[in-house]
Amino acid sequence: MRLIKFSLVAVVVAGFQAALAAPAPTESTPATPHPFQVEGVPAEDIVVLGPASYEELQKMVAEAKSSGKVKLDKRQACGKMGVYLCEHANFAGRCYWGAYPGCTSIDPDPYWQTRISSVGPDRGMRCTFWSLKDQKTLFRYKQIFTYPGGNCDPDMNDKVSYFYCHPLV
Repeated sequence: MRLIKFSLVAVVVAGFQAALAAPAPTESTPATPHPFQVEGVPAEDIVVLGPASYEELQKMVAEAKSSGKVKLDKRQACGKMGVYLCEHANFAGRCYWGAYPGCTSIDPDPYWQTRISSVGPDRGMRCTFWSLKDQKTLFRYKQIFTYPGGNCDPDMNDKVSYFYCHPLV
């Protein structure tokens, strides 16, 4: 099971070390960062699992929750919540699950903004996803997901700019 907890300093240092030690990604072997970037949220409040197939990731998440490694608190107005993001429709391809404080705007890594095709909020959550309609205007397309989630609409597929989750009320 891959359970990733990180601090901003550790991520930056690791990124610089990796950049110095490894050759630059090519078109055939692009770097694949996890999709969750949360500005201003303490690292200990974020947990990311993946990449894995959706089926494997569901097992990893269930194990992390049952072992107490991940504690979600959806009873609080903006307690910690989790959401699945997958690169292909019908939860296929590489998937991640992230747990972070709810009511926080999440900006997926640019690599993932053009790859998110299916979304799955945890039970009891509602997530609103936005995409830029075009680069010249501020008009945005939005799509709302509740458990169990589903595929992104054509205006959202592979165009996620950011998302925001909160408990259903």
